[in-house]
Order: sequence, then C-alpha cells, then structure tokens
Amino acid sequence: MTDAELTVLSLVAEGARYGHEIQQIIEERGLREWVTIGFSSVYYILNKLEQQKLLTSELCMQGKRTAQKAYTLTEAGRGILQTAIADLLRQPRSLGTGFELGLANLSVLKPQQVYMVLVNHQQDLKQRLAAIEKSWAEHRERDGVNVLDHIYALYTHSCALMQAELQWLTEFLAEWERRYPAAAQTRVEISPREKPKTEPTRAHYHRSGDPAQMIQRLKRPHPKSSEEADDN
Repeated sequence: MTDAELTVLSLVAEGARYGHEIQQIIEERGLREWVTIGFSSVYYILNKLEQQKLLTSELCMQGKRTAQKAYTLTEAGRGILQTAIADLLRQPRSLGTGFELGLANLSVLKPQQVYMVLVNHQQDLKQRLAAIEKSWAEHRERDGVNVLDHIYALYTHSCALMQAELQWLTEFLAEWERRYPAAAQTRVEISPREKPKTEPTRAHYHRSGDPAQMIQRLKRPHPKSSEEADDN
C-alpha cells in the first residue's frame, strides 16, 4: 500500500466521506507537506481501494447537489489499515538508502563538491523546516489545545528530526572545513532553488524539488467542476 493510499484510507476510517471532503481535510491538515497526493489522484485512489474491497460506497444526496458517492471503510479495510499503521510505527527508519547512501560514498566526490552539496542540502532543509514550522503554528493558533493528536505527533516529530539534522550538518561542515580548508574557501554560493552543474549526486537526497514551491503548487484551488464530475 502506498503512502497516498494509506492516507486516504485513514481519513475514511474516521467516518463516511465524500471525495471532496477528503480533499478538504488533506488541505486543512497540511498532509500534502508529507505525502504527495494530487487533486485528481484522490478519486483514483478511492476507486482503487473500493475495487480491493477495502472501501464501499453509496450514492447519497448532499444538499441540492446531485447524488455523490459517500465512502466508508470495510472490516477488511480496517484490518489492513491497522496492520499498516502498526508496522510503520514499530519499524525504525531504514539506513543505507538516500542521504545515508550518499554519505557512505563521499570519496567519489572532491572535498569542494562534498562541501558545496551539503551546504545546499542545509539551505534546502532550513527552507523546509521554516515552511513546516509556519504550518504548525497555524494549526496551534486555529485549534489551540484541541489540536488533533496525530497532527501534534506529525508536526513535532518532523520538526525535531529536521532540527537534529541541521545540528549535525552544522557540526559536520565545521569539521569538514577544518580537514579541507580550501574546500570552503573556494566554494561558490548557491541559492536553495538552483541546481549546480557540478552537483551530479543531489537527486539522491532531494527528490521532490523545492519544498516551498511544492507546497504552493499542491495548495492551488481545485476547480469545482472537476470535483463534481469525479464524485458522480
């Protein structure tokens, strides 16, 4: 099960949902900051989960609008969801992939290249942390002490991880400067939104593009006509 499918399934587990309601909840809770879920893909996922007998749907009237599908979780869906969530919480983060794999192969790059890509990584991470902290502050301001448990867990955990990584980057870059003074002295300043021509390995630790641009792109309003067409 993909992250997007798991997210949609968990939202329906809270109660019967229309497709456009799921879109709204994803937006309100800022879930697109962690999971890539396109507007049209929500309906594709709902149909797929229904075909797998994890969801069931019923045509219902919503106000004066035409009949729309309301989705509910099946017993099979609840069992799959509970197992998937428990597995995610029980398992520690895997090592040896992504960023860690890059660290394990530092010798492939020159000291200057290592310094340059890590500084760029640091800048990107600061930008992402700022976006997450802003969204978390908006949740606290809106909901106060009534903020949902999983929202509290998601934001505080993500912020703690990014802050810890920034701390490590600061210390590592200082040590790298001590070991290779020329690498820091001759480096070229790179903005977080630029991709250096001399950075062939950046893709392994920053796959989704600029975080701020991604969040803004995914938060664009969805045309009403598309929602109605997909719901029917």
